[in-house]
Amino acid sequence: MSSDETFIVMPNTHSSDEAVTPSLNARCSAFLLDYILTLFPLSVTLLLAFFVKRKLMEPEVGGFFQYVGYALTIAMIYFNWVYSYVRFGQSFGKRFIGLRVVRIDGQPLDYQTVSVRLLVFLLSMLFAGLGFIGMLWNDKQRGLHDKIAKTQVVKE
Repeated sequence: MSSDETFIVMPNTHSSDEAVTPSLNARCSAFLLDYILTLFPLSVTLLLAFFVKRKLMEPEVGGFFQYVGYALTIAMIYFNWVYSYVRFGQSFGKRFIGLRVVRIDGQPLDYQTVSVRLLVFLLSMLFAGLGFIGMLWNDKQRGLHDKIAKTQVVKE
């Protein structure tokens, strides 16, 4: 590359201090992708366990596949919703859609913050989505899990 070459740089449409809030559709799409990814190993191993139990008449082996599916699901939940948030700031679904979870104070995500966020997220789901209702009228579209963990989902 010679020194006389010039590059044209597109202007940044928003400042680095200003976080762009994604739409609820984008957040729901990212969650749906995460949900499918998390339950895929469970569905495959449960189908395999059903086949082994019913067709091959091996209930012990089928039970083994069933427990393997549960273990894989727990591992996927940990990897996708805990480790990936701490390491990359996003789960698979958020990465695919182009979203990132950040702390409001600007610090990197740690295991404590991510664990609190996931626990409140699961409790919100358990109680008929009551923790998500605030996202409908909050200008930053932060759910209860984001407010308690002091995080926010932004566009990349």
